[in-house]
Amino acid sequence: MESRDTARIRIPDWNSYPSEAVHHTIGGGQVVLYHHGYDHASVRRLRIRWKQFVLELLPTKGLSVLSCSVDGIPLFWDPPLDSIQAPDAIDLSKALLVNGKEAPGTAWIAQFLGGVEMLGLDNWGMHYRDADNRLHPLHGNVSNIPATEVVVQFQADDTLEVCATVVVHHDSAVLPEGTQQPKWKVEKRIQLQAATGTLVVDDTITNVSEAEAFPDWGYHVQLRPRPDCRFHLPSRAVRERFGRAVPKDHMGWRLPQDVAIREERGYIHSHLDATDGLVQGLLEYPDGSGIGITFPHAPYTMAWNSCGGANGKEFLWPHNPGTALIPKPWDGVGPEIGASDLDHGDGADPQVVQAVLAPGASRRLTIAITPLHPTRVKAVKDEILAAKNPKSGDAEISAIASHVWKTAVHELQRLDSHIDRAAFATCVRLLAHHTGRVAVCGVGTSGVAARKLAHSLSCVEIPTIFLNPADAVHGALGSVQDGDIVFLISKGGGTREIVQLIPSLQAKHTTVVGITENPESELGRSCDLLLHVAIEKEADEFNMLATTSTLAVIALFDALAIAVMRLTGFTKEQFAIIHPSGAVGERLLQRDRGV
Repeated sequence: MESRDTARIRIPDWNSYPSEAVHHTIGGGQVVLYHHGYDHASVRRLRIRWKQFVLELLPTKGLSVLSCSVDGIPLFWDPPLDSIQAPDAIDLSKALLVNGKEAPGTAWIAQFLGGVEMLGLDNWGMHYRDADNRLHPLHGNVSNIPATEVVVQFQADDTLEVCATVVVHHDSAVLPEGTQQPKWKVEKRIQLQAATGTLVVDDTITNVSEAEAFPDWGYHVQLRPRPDCRFHLPSRAVRERFGRAVPKDHMGWRLPQDVAIREERGYIHSHLDATDGLVQGLLEYPDGSGIGITFPHAPYTMAWNSCGGANGKEFLWPHNPGTALIPKPWDGVGPEIGASDLDHGDGADPQVVQAVLAPGASRRLTIAITPLHPTRVKAVKDEILAAKNPKSGDAEISAIASHVWKTAVHELQRLDSHIDRAAFATCVRLLAHHTGRVAVCGVGTSGVAARKLAHSLSCVEIPTIFLNPADAVHGALGSVQDGDIVFLISKGGGTREIVQLIPSLQAKHTTVVGITENPESELGRSCDLLLHVAIEKEADEFNMLATTSTLAVIALFDALAIAVMRLTGFTKEQFAIIHPSGAVGERLLQRDRGV
């Protein structure tokens, strides 16, 4: 084992890799440059074991991240391919058979195995021919250009960093041809941050040409799925990639129906919430754990998930159609983002604009990925849900509560100024001098208010029952006798279950007290005593939910109970007899004991 300076380790450029694996010790870990058995003989992979991380990088594929685990938790998919071709053998303009049809410019699929791959820079999206019949291959060439000047070093005591340079000379060729001048330089920094268990991919794109140019960058991030996991994004608009209906479970990932048939789903997200130019996403696992990710707020953001396709016939080489190109399932989920529309249509978010870069100008792009414990998953999910629905933030929810309470205060003040004082006083005296029974009847929310009045009057020694309207018309009216008082509550005064009781109650010579907001209703016209309770507005935005109207009725009932208690001379001793339990009963008993 070769030991080097633990502060800085330089990895040879791809065309001068040593034939044998090279091991470097570093503080807290090890760096290995090695050949994987399925790769071309000229290709090496870079493995770093440091503290809680195991990181695999692909120097010949633009220093793409192949895999990373943190405390044994894998972040990325098990890629569908096993082997990497030599950079000088890759021709991205080649055609694959895609579902049996030759598609020039699709050879990138035969190189797709990274967990994080930078795409572009001529075209990050689907392959196409322009007006000059020039082919722009699928996802561009930057993820297949070998990285040079690869260095592993410590940026701080708790941060290990891998730096490299990727230079783009041509729109589609992987390696420079002849005397081509460079067009783009990508300075890559991949960090392992031990304090937070975070992997950071930090790329800076610089225009090194002599003319301004548009960096059509993109990223494919393939996180590790589990059945029934869900990928969350803080967006306020979602559409299916090809215009189909968006299903309710569009955030979910599932196993394929047939492992040999690939199922791909893509949902374009727009109007995303971003902080300092970064969007926060979350892959939530069924056990409550998850993976958090932040990535650049891009013109195009798609939640991409796929499954199945092992040894399938979807992608084949034309020269070898009998051999499956993809040996393993495409089981992955995560964001696919880019500077322009993936399908060259209208999927880009017009609110996010990427400008051209002048010569020498740069653009920095950062992706951070962290495994999360359940408590942190819940917090991140709440943040994303609040961002998706601005009405669900703490401030907004508090504002809703304040609105409800202020509306209630307003309506109670109106009750104080609009109630018929003479009718109220008549009702109080009627109850205070009554020696029979009292029944209270209402349906729905009015029924809840009715139960409250029945309980409050019983607490001040006015025997009161709640009479269920449905039971009343099936014999329970027998509990009401001549001379009893019956309260009928109906907001609109026409509730069928209530008004159908009136003829029977009149036949029994009861005193009917009506509580309604409509004096001209059937209840308002038929009752013996009307307590008119009307509000201006319910608390909900549709003015439909019985909120302030119910509160006003209950406030009226509370006033009745307190007034009756005063008029009858109701005492604490009486209350102690009928309320021996609970905090109130204990307080009364302590008073009696002189405590």
